[in-house]
Amino acid sequence: MSQSKYFTYYGYVAVGLALLSAIVLGFRESVEHILLTESGLIERASAFGYFACAAFMLARGGQQFLRYRAYFAVLVTLFGCRELDFDKAFTTIGILKSRFFISPDVPAGEKLAGLIVVTILIWSVYMILSRHFTGFLSGLKQKTPEAVGVAIVFFLLAFSKSIDGLPRKLQPLGIDVAPEIGAFLGALEEVLELGIPIYIALVTHAWFKREVRSGQD
Repeated sequence: MSQSKYFTYYGYVAVGLALLSAIVLGFRESVEHILLTESGLIERASAFGYFACAAFMLARGGQQFLRYRAYFAVLVTLFGCRELDFDKAFTTIGILKSRFFISPDVPAGEKLAGLIVVTILIWSVYMILSRHFTGFLSGLKQKTPEAVGVAIVFFLLAFSKSIDGLPRKLQPLGIDVAPEIGAFLGALEEVLELGIPIYIALVTHAWFKREVRSGQD
């Protein structure tokens, strides 16, 4: 697959997400109980996508990847766990809540487990930023498929997070959001989050292809 082909696939995914969004938003009441509920098909598909991406990274990269770049697979796996709400499924309070480590209601064992998970998360993000952020900026200037794909992932992460629970976030500001709009935003968020692992898979494939070509040069 030539590098330019990835941009075409990025476009196909964007069109697919737009069509899925139109279907979900147009028939939300009919499909909500199947697609949009907690542990619905879209959420499960997103989580499976993350785990599949991590498995592909490890299988394709082999021992070298596991030794030097395992933090990518670790972060993607944590994304999948977050999608399944593992961050709050096994603890009194969600481990990503600011009060988790100071609340007297959270047992010490849970705090220790939460600290380990958060430490792994911070480590993986730090390793990626410290080792690859400069290369990402350089690739973005050159418009490489990998860098553009990562930028799309960043955008989807930021935008879906910004509309997640938006009515609740706006309440302290005295802004009331109609329930219909809140439901609309919730459905849109689920669809956009499904696109994240798909783009990660394409970026990963493009990156491994470039690694192979670089090794042949």
